[in-house]
Amino acid sequence: MIARFGGSVRARLTSFASVAMAFLCVVGSGFVLYGLHNTAVDFRTNQVLTGALKVVHQVKRGNLPTVVPTTLEGVQVLNAGGRVVASSPELAGNPPITTVVPDPDNANRTQVMCDVPAFPEQCVIMVILRVYEPDGDWLVYAAGRMPPWYVDPRVIAFLVVVSLVAVTMTGFVTSRAVAKKLALESAVEKQRRFASDASHDLRSPITAMRAQVEGVMLHPQDADWQETGRALLDSLDRLQAIVTDLLTLARLDAGAPGRREPVDLGELVTSETDRQRSKQVVARLQHDVVVEGDRLRLARLLTNLLDNAERHAEDTITVSVAKRDGHAVLEVQDDGAGIAPEHREVVFQRFARLDASRNRDAGGTGLGLPIAREVALAHGGNLVIEDSDRGARFVVRLPMRAG
Repeated sequence: MIARFGGSVRARLTSFASVAMAFLCVVGSGFVLYGLHNTAVDFRTNQVLTGALKVVHQVKRGNLPTVVPTTLEGVQVLNAGGRVVASSPELAGNPPITTVVPDPDNANRTQVMCDVPAFPEQCVIMVILRVYEPDGDWLVYAAGRMPPWYVDPRVIAFLVVVSLVAVTMTGFVTSRAVAKKLALESAVEKQRRFASDASHDLRSPITAMRAQVEGVMLHPQDADWQETGRALLDSLDRLQAIVTDLLTLARLDAGAPGRREPVDLGELVTSETDRQRSKQVVARLQHDVVVEGDRLRLARLLTNLLDNAERHAEDTITVSVAKRDGHAVLEVQDDGAGIAPEHREVVFQRFARLDASRNRDAGGTGLGLPIAREVALAHGGNLVIEDSDRGARFVVRLPMRAG
């Protein structure tokens, strides 16, 4: 539940941050395009004005050709009578491109015009200059193409790439930050629950011992001290088992290094199954399945799995060791009632025991399987419960020893 909730919170916050950054990128890109477009328009206007002034100089010097070479979209010169006396090659033979003229008290005019007959389906920057000649005012028209709203395709490509990088980085950083925050909170919650469960399980044998001692002290003359001693020893054994398991988990959680040596899993199983058990143990072992690790911790892993299987098996426990896909695989299976799929992760929680486990094993610590999984993880592997025809099948996968 915590993992699902954390994942949901992480996904929502990451999505929100990414959408917010995408919105900021769109707004920022809009401002950038607006500024770049205005700059491009100003630059283009200056180009058109410069081209028009060159034509004015030619008019004033009296060397204006009929066809005016230019890099602009179009140039046209009208004399005092309003007749076209010169134009760029694109406008040769065309009538005046517009009737717009500068104001009476101005010598120039700049205007953006769209769908002018000479330039259909486009907008141009039109610069109009008044030239004072002896026979009257001449007009020079110069037109340059209006820069598009995106200025240049490379600008759009750059802004898109920058926006994608910004959104991706925002999502990544937010996801990592939220994951770390949730991991801290999850760790604190786990520690709190662990402390609560540990105190509860430690309290049980202590409470039992206290009740036993108080009972015999009330009626010492009637007390059976031998029976009381055995009961106290049972409670002390349980208390010692819990404390030992807690210390083992503390060392594993702290990442305390263990010995690193070659361990043959087949030989380990043989040595651990030689001990007499209440259920029959069947071993199916493949030779030369060797891993690198701490033999004592791996033995503890195997013992915990065998103890768990012994508590739940009806008659037989099956242990197998084999090589699969480059991994050493250790399986321990009992022929008991098995574990429902929805409970297969619950049993690896510390102090978590199913109702069936409590009924059959009231004296267990609830830490055996969590310790077994932590040992597997510390060796670069994992411990899971997989499907089986009958009973519970615990599968340990560990990396094979190199070479």
